[in-house]
Amino acid sequence: MASIHRRSAGKHTSVKSVRASNAASSRPTGSRSTDPASHSAVRPAVLPTDGKTTHPTDGTTFVPTPFAETIDVTDIAAERRRLQRNLFIMRAITIILLIAAIGVACFPLALQFESDRELAATTATTAKSVAGWPYPQAEDKLKAAHEYNEKLAASGQPVLGEAVDPFSSEQGGSRASGKDSASAKDKEYQSLLDTGNGVMGTIKVPKQSINLPIYHGTSEEALASGAGHLYGSSLPVGGTSTHSVITGHRGLVQALMFTRLDEVRKGDFFYIEIMGETLGYKVDRISVILPDDTSKLRIVPGEDRVTLMTCTPYGVNTHRLLISGHRVSIPLPAPEPADVHDGRNIGILTTAVMLLGGWFFIWLARRHQVTLIMRHAAWWPWQKRRGMRANDTLGELVGELGGDTLGDTFGELTRPTDQTH
Repeated sequence: MASIHRRSAGKHTSVKSVRASNAASSRPTGSRSTDPASHSAVRPAVLPTDGKTTHPTDGTTFVPTPFAETIDVTDIAAERRRLQRNLFIMRAITIILLIAAIGVACFPLALQFESDRELAATTATTAKSVAGWPYPQAEDKLKAAHEYNEKLAASGQPVLGEAVDPFSSEQGGSRASGKDSASAKDKEYQSLLDTGNGVMGTIKVPKQSINLPIYHGTSEEALASGAGHLYGSSLPVGGTSTHSVITGHRGLVQALMFTRLDEVRKGDFFYIEIMGETLGYKVDRISVILPDDTSKLRIVPGEDRVTLMTCTPYGVNTHRLLISGHRVSIPLPAPEPADVHDGRNIGILTTAVMLLGGWFFIWLARRHQVTLIMRHAAWWPWQKRRGMRANDTLGELVGELGGDTLGDTFGELTRPTDQTH
């Protein structure tokens, strides 16, 4: 019985092996069996007939992506367009804010430029008007001014300046009104060097681009329109034992006036244009005084001097800055006013040229780089079809070859071979 039982068991085992072998042979080649006894077979890759990709969840079937879907960059292109649109908006906002910031920063400069232009036009008009006077009208006015200076020097200058400090206003303007000022009440003074528009001459400091008309007195109206002549000092016509004081505001938003006067150094030159004559002065003394100190503003016998006065420190205005120079001849040692140039303007011009040159170089380099990229892109096979993008041409190639056929071919190439584990 024992032998019979062993034979039956062996026969039963043999039959099960045959059935398992037959079942394995009946399955398609390349499929993977779920039977734990068999792990060497792999199921074949099956492409759906409806053209859609299936995604099995059992992890046993490899489903390749069709080639047409693989090269489709529609979603990527849409995302790229969205990013480019957002980038364009951000750039536009940045440019607008930058322009606004530049506009705010440059607004005072624009006001100052316009003011300088108007003041220069006033001085030019005055000079042209005087040049058109018949002889000897200008000479007579100069003679009367020299006689006034002689009497002033002999008098000891009992009055020097207006009734109030011309720079004492909290807002930077003058508190001395035209009607109440001492200069306005002196009819003789107002008639001297009168060109018909209230201007007696021009003060020029070429190295600091200062070019202002000189008005009678230091009233609010005078200092708002240009420079003012300090009443009680010598008229700016030169001559022995004269000391003329020219005042001007500093730190105004709408005009430079004497703002850059603190840049003047000893040895620099400034000029007075009066009744067709040009007088040159060389700076030999720079000092700071209190508002009520007039000791450095008085006439020194034998000197021919002009002092430029403004408020200091900048924005504080508690003291007075004096730039004083003695009379020298032109063109030596003082050069002609037209031959003296503002170093800051030269620096600004040089910087602007360098920036423009740098930007042009960068633009040219980037343009050359884009040209090279486009030239290389023209060598690509799909770029040979004019008027078509690379993705469109590839899509047409896929259509010509057949999306399903090309996908099947790609699947066959990527299908794993049968392996026996």
